[in-house]
Amino acid sequence: MDVERIDHAAGDPPAELAEHFEGTARIQAVPNPFSGGPAIFAVHFDAGSRTHPHVHPEGQFLVFTSGRGMVGTRDGRRVVEAGEVVAVAPGEWHWHGAAPDSPATHVTVQRPGPDSIDWDVERGDWEDGYQPY
Repeated sequence: MDVERIDHAAGDPPAELAEHFEGTARIQAVPNPFSGGPAIFAVHFDAGSRTHPHVHPEGQFLVFTSGRGMVGTRDGRRVVEAGEVVAVAPGEWHWHGAAPDSPATHVTVQRPGPDSIDWDVERGDWEDGYQPY
């Protein structure tokens, strides 16, 4: 058995994904017992930091563990608190991060690998709808 504490100060900025984030985010590896199964990791967002809009062909599951976060879809945005879970449907356009006045952390569960996320949404597709705050 492996035990690790989710720590907002832990992890590294996602160097290979930096262009897909606004503000500061860090990815913390956590123990994952599923060989070949879902990718599981914690993402720590400084206040006001967030992802750019994207889609996951097979969906994504987020468990907010601390702070106040924000999630948005084409239908709008909402604040999420620690203890809330977000299930993103396969192919659903969305973004997520921290509220402007609070850092936030979520644990992510998604299919592993580079084809588990599509950042190539048309910019015109999200410019008008991407009003995080």
